[in-house]
Amino acid sequence: MNALFFVPPVELSPVGLAVDRVYGCNYGYDYKPPIHFLQLASVAKAWLGWSVRFVDCPAEGLDLAAFEALAGSQRWDVAVAHSVYLSAEEDLLAMRLIRRHNPGLKAVFMGTAPTWKPAEFLDDAASFALLGEPEITLTELAAAWRGERTLESIDGLASLASGQLRRGAFRQLLDVSKLPMPDRTLLLGKYRANRLDVHPITTLVVSRGCGFRCTFCTPNAIDQMIELEFKRLQPTYVDRPPLRKRTVDQIVEEFTAIHALGYRGVEVADNIFTWGNSRTQEICNRIAPLNLDWLCLARANMLHDAKTVRAMADAGCKLVYMGSESFDDGLLDDMAKDLKVKDIIKAVTTCRENGVHPEVSVLMGASQHESWKTLINSWRAARGLGTRFVHFSVALPSPSTELYDIAMREGWFTDGDFFPVDNQRDAIVNLPHLKAWELRLALKLAYAAQYLSPSGMMKQARSVSSIEDLRHKARSATRLFGFLGQRPAPRRVPPGRVTSTHLGYPGQASSEPSQS
Repeated sequence: MNALFFVPPVELSPVGLAVDRVYGCNYGYDYKPPIHFLQLASVAKAWLGWSVRFVDCPAEGLDLAAFEALAGSQRWDVAVAHSVYLSAEEDLLAMRLIRRHNPGLKAVFMGTAPTWKPAEFLDDAASFALLGEPEITLTELAAAWRGERTLESIDGLASLASGQLRRGAFRQLLDVSKLPMPDRTLLLGKYRANRLDVHPITTLVVSRGCGFRCTFCTPNAIDQMIELEFKRLQPTYVDRPPLRKRTVDQIVEEFTAIHALGYRGVEVADNIFTWGNSRTQEICNRIAPLNLDWLCLARANMLHDAKTVRAMADAGCKLVYMGSESFDDGLLDDMAKDLKVKDIIKAVTTCRENGVHPEVSVLMGASQHESWKTLINSWRAARGLGTRFVHFSVALPSPSTELYDIAMREGWFTDGDFFPVDNQRDAIVNLPHLKAWELRLALKLAYAAQYLSPSGMMKQARSVSSIEDLRHKARSATRLFGFLGQRPAPRRVPPGRVTSTHLGYPGQASSEPSQS
């Protein structure tokens, strides 16, 4: 099977920017390897024996003409796209372009967008959506193409039967320790992580799930789609999927393989990397000789042990991002964060004293009690900690979250339902004490204060490590100024959808089955 796994060129993006497919919520200021998509491509290569071309147009610098030339350069049997909410339109357009050059092509989509609204991606009986966790579903779909089973028997698959949407039962979750290591030799592009000063870099994910209950949480992109499908099992939001981890030996083996490929930096994109002090210390002690620079995500209350944080620093951890979200205990309780402000302060202190840069966050609008007073308090408290950066964003009640159910029940959505926006630039809810326009204004004020203040500009200047780094910061500054001066764009996608009703390529009208 000749398979094309693709990330489309930016010309197909409605805003002309590349979507971050690692976390899936924004048009990032850096661009990292889409590790969850690479995992599926690696399964296709290792388990199914497919001949795989993994093309990442933004990273490889391929424009629309080059992408179309690739689409027509040989006979592709199957094409696969990873569609997060923000990328749904460009992925569907690109798939239709490939199919113009390859009659009979099988079109496969994975991601949050096709899991939530599969009917928008199914043009015909040769179109398929992998719902939730994709790997086993893809292997069973391949078996159906070989005539070894029926489409109707496949859990976690959406397809068309006589023009009607057929949606399989929930796909039981797999043992992540059985997955093959992502094959990074498939990556041909250039990537960067803003918080790492070395090149080249890659991404790594060694667990799925979270284990905590935050109402607002949109975890990394693979877990968003798994949680969205898991939510189908519950009439109302009750629980999240279980935490599943790869073994310590597997994690060390993957770090070692990354080092052998010549990478110098790693962004560990697990929702939480620090699962237990002894486990974290063992991993760090074993990867320290590799001399890799890396960063990770962790909860503040998991960063109180000095020995663990010191082991992370000694192993090359340069920065840890903790989702602090707010510096108001009442708001933290309301969003079920299971964390106190004192835990955040202690974590920052422990990291700083033991050689790891801490980064905190302010997530605006994650609680119904958010107001200008609580926002200003969080801004001041976060900046008062003296970290290099504070990450600002607006809570996005995506369909996989409990916050979505609350927003629907309380009528908070500006247009009646969720629709895709970048949560580092926009807001789609009117809260009891803050309207969407106020949240957008707050976001701009926060970023302007952080990056355009004398101290903020000095921090950026001091962090320049190369000519390429200077160019990247200049591009990021240009985008920041564009964002600060930007007015809200007219909404392209209707609420409750991920694509426009008129979407086609070119001259092709949209025709969709009914959702079920």
